[in-house]
Amino acid sequence: MGNIKAHAGLFLAMVVFGLMAPFSKDAMNSGVTGFQLATFRICGAALLFWLSSIVVPQQHVPKRDLLRIAAASIFGIVLAQGGLILGLSLTSPINATMEITTQPIFALLLAAIILHERITLRKAAGVLLGFVGAAILVLLTTSDNGKAADFRGDIIVFVSQISFALYLTIFSDIIRRYSLFTFNKWMFTFASIFLLPLTLNDMMQLKWTTLSLRTIGEIAYIIVFCTFITFLLVVYSQRKLSSTIVSTYNYVQPFVTVTASLLMGLAVFQWQHLIAAILIFAGVWLVISARQTK
Repeated sequence: MGNIKAHAGLFLAMVVFGLMAPFSKDAMNSGVTGFQLATFRICGAALLFWLSSIVVPQQHVPKRDLLRIAAASIFGIVLAQGGLILGLSLTSPINATMEITTQPIFALLLAAIILHERITLRKAAGVLLGFVGAAILVLLTTSDNGKAADFRGDIIVFVSQISFALYLTIFSDIIRRYSLFTFNKWMFTFASIFLLPLTLNDMMQLKWTTLSLRTIGEIAYIIVFCTFITFLLVVYSQRKLSSTIVSTYNYVQPFVTVTASLLMGLAVFQWQHLIAAILIFAGVWLVISARQTK
């Protein structure tokens, strides 16, 4: 029964997160900048984690670990999550979500470099296929509004995925050391401190009275569901399921994003997207299945 709940929770988390790209893009098309949306997401989540930490057992975090969590916030939140939204402001929801599926490939490469994990021929083939698929996405010239796509957005999204892979590789021990609420409370707090000096000018220029109820609802959805709730569901599932199963569920995101983007009129699906998706999925599948081989 516990595994059924974990599967259901993880599937729900990927569906919820898959809707972030089209909702974020729609909010930014309504006048909210990438910096403003990143600030709403990160600072809003920090507030929610602080409020929720009141009703859970408290944990003492020594200064040495606080410094490591502060460093983790740079890679895992500021560059990864903030970079994802900034990249999304320059590229299409479909491109961004498909590029997110390459994160396991980056994690594998970094594990080999940093942790000296062995890369087999099957893993190498998966990495090659994944990068070919990613390259096709970068070279696509039609974005969500029919105008020429800015490849800088794709590059920023890729950098955000590399940053998150570094976060998982370097800080894996301290992630498991503290409860979900304690770790995320401090990580999002430090991320907010690092981010606000960069985005304060943008936030001061935000015309609050011009925000529609739809845009406010989309921002709230991104804060509450795509950040706070999703973090809770994924970590719960990670305690019940293997990392391979957890990684496989990542493929739910592109299908959710493509469907939502088309229904919302935010994207134009091309046959090149299908080829890129097949190559990325095949590459990541080879990488993940190779984890089980010796």
